[in-house]
Amino acid sequence: MAFRPSRPKSSSPNSKPPWSFTPAATDIFHLLETDVGRPIDHLGSRISYPELSEDVRKVLAKLGTAEREVTSREGNSYIARVHPYRSVDNFIAGAVLTFLDVTSTVRAESALRESESRLRTLLAELQHRVRNTLALVKSITARTAESSESVDDMAAHLMGRLDAFARVQAAVTRNPEAGVDLMSLLTDELLAHAAHEGDQFTAKGPTLMLQPKAAESLSLAIHELATNAVKHGALNNHNGGKISVKWNISGADGSRHVDFEWVEKSSNGKHDVPAREGFGMELFKRILPYDLSASTNVEFKATGMRFTMQLPLHHVRLDGADN
Repeated sequence: MAFRPSRPKSSSPNSKPPWSFTPAATDIFHLLETDVGRPIDHLGSRISYPELSEDVRKVLAKLGTAEREVTSREGNSYIARVHPYRSVDNFIAGAVLTFLDVTSTVRAESALRESESRLRTLLAELQHRVRNTLALVKSITARTAESSESVDDMAAHLMGRLDAFARVQAAVTRNPEAGVDLMSLLTDELLAHAAHEGDQFTAKGPTLMLQPKAAESLSLAIHELATNAVKHGALNNHNGGKISVKWNISGADGSRHVDFEWVEKSSNGKHDVPAREGFGMELFKRILPYDLSASTNVEFKATGMRFTMQLPLHHVRLDGADN
């Protein structure tokens, strides 16, 4: 679209030519046929181009070209160019003003920049997560080695812990922003130990979506609880017991938390107490309080084991509840 000067054949080289315009120029300037001949800076415009008159004067004085990026009130983008208009008899009769609509290009470039920025952010997050994951695996390996009595014992415990960690990592990476469902985390771990829901364990509580860090720590804690139940507690064949897990939200505003309780009861009144504290007890007593600022407690009774935890509410997202 363009404005261009035209000079009637009868006019002299010194006469001032009237302006003319292409029909497409009406999309930018509010133009009528009666506007031909009026100074261009007197016309209303949908674009912001306050330097237009100055650019025209510079072009006519230096016989060069001026180019600017301008935008319309509607947000469209144009390349505005001003260059001299030279008549057939080599007379500079005025200036030609053209507008090239580059809206789609500008928007595509903006979208590309946003995409690149998001990609850089995701890459940084991935690198951070990989470093944290490797650090945690290293810590799990070291602590498993410290608490194992033999190489075979270490291998068995390490494989179980890494499997539990792998399951939660799969859940976290599926949709990091959604969080990990506590109920799914719990039931998946117990089912992995061949526990039968309803017969050997029950789980009840509101839908809670754990933040990634909380999901990682709690997945290891639940794995240790389930492993202990198989070795010493309710899931041990000679105990024939049952596990009851429940959680709820409690506390006043500013100090709300998740109350989590794991209770085992053996049917024959027998529950083995571990002879020494291993990785699981270190996780319950020290790692969870340190990593998640959680309050924890472990009790061993003749009839079973009880583990309780108060987890600060900022580690979870609540589904359909006010958090």
